Amino acid sequence: MKKITKKSQVLSFNKDENFSLKRRESGITEVFSKSKNAMAYAQALCHCEDRFMQIFLLRIIGKGRICELLKDNEESLKIDIFMRQMDFYNSTLEDLEKLPIDVKNYFQSYADGVNHFLKKRGKTWEFKLLGVHLEPWTIQDSLMVIKIMSYIGLAQTQQDAEKFIIQSIREEINIEKLKSLFSPHLDGIEDDTLKNLKILEYFEGLIPDEVKFNSLLPKMMASNNWIVSPKKSKTGSVIQCNDPHLEINRLPGIWYEQVLHMGDRNFQGVSMPGLPGIIMGRSDKVSFGFTYGFMDMVDYFIEDVSNENYLRDGKYESFLMREEVILRKKNPEFQFNIYENECGTLETNPMDGAPLKNGLYLNRAWTAKKSGAIGSALALYEMLESDDIYSMKKALSKISISCNWLLGDSEGNIAYQQSGLSPKRASSGLYPLRASDKLNHWDGMIEAENLSGLVNPAEGFLATANNDLKNYLNPETPLTINLPMGPYRVDRINQLLQEREKFSVQDFKEMQSDLYSLQAHHYMNELSALLANDEVSETLKSWDYCYDKNSKGATIFEEFYHNLLEEVFTDDFFPTSPWKYIEKKSSILVDFYYFFDKVIIENNPLWFAKKSKMDCFKNALARTQKLFLETRIQTWGEKRKVKMTNILFDGKLPNFLGFDYGPISIEGSRATIVQGALYESHGRISTFCPSMRFITDLAERKSYTVLAGGVSDRRFSKFYTSEIQDWLNFKYKEESLD
Repeated sequence: MKKITKKSQVLSFNKDENFSLKRRESGITEVFSKSKNAMAYAQALCHCEDRFMQIFLLRIIGKGRICELLKDNEESLKIDIFMRQMDFYNSTLEDLEKLPIDVKNYFQSYADGVNHFLKKRGKTWEFKLLGVHLEPWTIQDSLMVIKIMSYIGLAQTQQDAEKFIIQSIREEINIEKLKSLFSPHLDGIEDDTLKNLKILEYFEGLIPDEVKFNSLLPKMMASNNWIVSPKKSKTGSVIQCNDPHLEINRLPGIWYEQVLHMGDRNFQGVSMPGLPGIIMGRSDKVSFGFTYGFMDMVDYFIEDVSNENYLRDGKYESFLMREEVILRKKNPEFQFNIYENECGTLETNPMDGAPLKNGLYLNRAWTAKKSGAIGSALALYEMLESDDIYSMKKALSKISISCNWLLGDSEGNIAYQQSGLSPKRASSGLYPLRASDKLNHWDGMIEAENLSGLVNPAEGFLATANNDLKNYLNPETPLTINLPMGPYRVDRINQLLQEREKFSVQDFKEMQSDLYSLQAHHYMNELSALLANDEVSETLKSWDYCYDKNSKGATIFEEFYHNLLEEVFTDDFFPTSPWKYIEKKSSILVDFYYFFDKVIIENNPLWFAKKSKMDCFKNALARTQKLFLETRIQTWGEKRKVKMTNILFDGKLPNFLGFDYGPISIEGSRATIVQGALYESHGRISTFCPSMRFITDLAERKSYTVLAGGVSDRRFSKFYTSEIQDWLNFKYKEESLD
C-alpha cells in the first residue's frame, strides 16, 4: 500500500479568496473552499485540468453532434440519430426550470468554473487538431450528464432484455419455454399481444448490426458494496467497501478522485467529470456508495398508427413531431422526424426517409425522459449537508438513477436505500401492452419516500451485488426489479461476512481480491461424477474454483459452461447462429445469465424432455475434452487479454505513442467478487470489472483507494496510467480526509 503524505503542488488558475487548489503526490486534486458554490467552481477547474477531453467529448456525443464536429461516417450518423432520439440534452430544459434557485446557483458555479478554464486555458490539442469550436458549458450540459449516466449500460440493459423477449416471440420461439425462462414475469402475456408483436411495421431488434454508440461513452453496469456496523468491526466503527464494476478497457477511467474541503466540512471519494460533488465516498461523518439497482425503467407499448396519428380510446390523436437536422462535415445534412406522445418515443427507421406507414409500432418509454435529472441534482446538493444516515437516505432516495445505496455514519448506524424512477405499471414491464387503452399506461412514478430502505439490520452488515433484493425491499411497494443479476457474488460476500465475528480494513482488502466462484462450485458438484483421467478431467479435479490469471481450470470450466448452455438452449429453443450472437456479442448472458442457470439448476422438465440434464452435461464435457485434445489449454490470464484504449482514438494509434495501455489480463468471472466480464457489445470489445476500489473505516480520517487508470486524461501526464499496476495487483494508496 502506498501512503500518501500531505506533500502537494499548488494549482494556480486565478487568485480567488474563496478557494485554493492543490495536487497531492498521488495526483489527486484537493479543493479548499468557503462555500458550496466556490467548491463547485473550483471542482470544475480541476475537472478541466485533468479531464477536459472527457467532459467535452461526452457533451458532443450526448447532443448527437459527432458527424458535425468529430468524425463523419455512417457509424457516427447512427450514433447521432440514437442520441437525438433519446433527446438527452433538450429534455433537460424541464429539469432546469424546476431546479430550486440555490441548486441552480450551485450548478451554475460549476459551469462558470468550466467556462473560466475554457476562456483562460483554451481547448486541448485534440480539439484544436479536429478544428472543433467549443461553446460555453451550461447547467443543461451537467443535467445531460446525469441522464446519460442513468441510461447507458444501466436502463439500457433492461431495454435489451425486453428486446430479446420481443424478438424471441417474433422468431416463433417456443412461448412456454420463454415464459418459464423469465417466470413469472411473462405469465400475463395475452395471445393478442403475441400476434401484434409479429406484425409490427418496423422492429429494431437486438441481433441486427448494432450501433457502436458506447465507443466513446462509459458503459456502467454492475458493482459490489458491503458495510459492517460496529458490531462486526474490529475498531468498533462502521467500515464500508465500494467497488463499482464498469467498463475498464478505456483511458481515462470514468471516475475522478478528489478531496474537497468546504469550510469545516470535508469530503473524499470519486466524482463524475461534468458534475459537481462527490458521488461515492465519505464525509467527516457519513460513508456512501452504490451498486446498479437493476430497476426496470424502460417499457415498450404497442402503438396503432394511422395517417401519422396514434389511437387512444377509439380516437386518433396527433403525435408531437420533432424535426431533427444532423450537420455533417463531409456529407449533406441529414434530416429525419421523431414521433412522440405521452407514452414515449416511437421506434421508426429514420434512414428510409418515408412517411409513417399505417400499422403497429413499438413505443419506447423511459422513466427519466421527462424530469429525469432534477432528483439527482437535488441529491448532489443535499448530500453536502447530510451528517447521518437518515438525512443521507432522504437525499439519496431522490436520485433518478437506479441504485442500491449502502451508507453508514459516525454514530455506528448502517442503512440500505433504493433510488431510481420506477413507474407504477399495469404489467411486469417485460412485455408490451397496447397503448390505445389508457388503462395500460403508467400511473406516475413510485414516490421517493416509498422506495425501499433498511436501517441497522440485526446481522450487523449489509451487502448488494446487483442481486434480487427481496429481503431488503418494501413488500408493500409495487415490483421495481424484475431481472436482477445472479446471487453468486452477494452470496459469496455474505458467506465471508458470516465467517468471522469482526473485520478490519485489511480483511476487506482481502475480500476485494476474492476470485472464488460459487457458480463454478455448484456446477462442479454435479460434473465431478463424470470426470475421468484425461487432462481436462484432472485439471478440473484439482481446480480451486478461483478465476486467477494462472488458472487453467477456469479456462476449461468456462468452455464447458458455454457448451452446456448451447446444449440446453439451442435447437428446440433458439437456433445456433443467433444464440452464438447472444452469447458472444451481446450483454444478455452477461447480465441475465442466472435465468438460464435456474433452468439447469432446477432441472426444469420443460427443457429436458428430449435430453436429460445429465445427457447435456455429458455432451458438453465431451465437446470440451475434444477441443483441448486439439488445442493447448491456455491460462485464464492468457485467454482474457484486452487493451485499455484512449477514449478518443480507440486503439487506432500505434502502441509506441503510448495512448493505450496493455494488453492486461482480466481476472475474475461473472460470479466472483472480483467481477471480470469481457465480451463484445454493440460491435466493440467491452468489459466490466472493478473500476475503483474504496475502503473506509469511519474510526479513521482516511480511506484506501485505487483507480483502474489515473486521474488525468492527458497522455503525457504522469498520472495518465499511474494506478493501473497497483489496481491489477490489488494494492491501495492511503488518502487522508484532511
